[in-house]
Amino acid sequence: MMRIYKYNEYEDHQPRLITEDQIKAEFWPQWYSRMCIKFGKHEVDQKFTFEDCLQDWIITNWAWEVRDES
Repeated sequence: MMRIYKYNEYEDHQPRLITEDQIKAEFWPQWYSRMCIKFGKHEVDQKFTFEDCLQDWIITNWAWEVRDES
């Protein structure tokens, strides 16, 4: 099941919605590249996953997961 998150930009009055797939498409390539520069590609491929990237994105954007309340 795809996860959905909400977050705010400075000018927003309402939270924005973003899907896990959108985060992967928009943020993962940059995150992965920077981690490879910092730690080396082999180390990143061995020890890091998209979940690590996702957690960084959540923290950086003060985002929260939208859960079905029903």
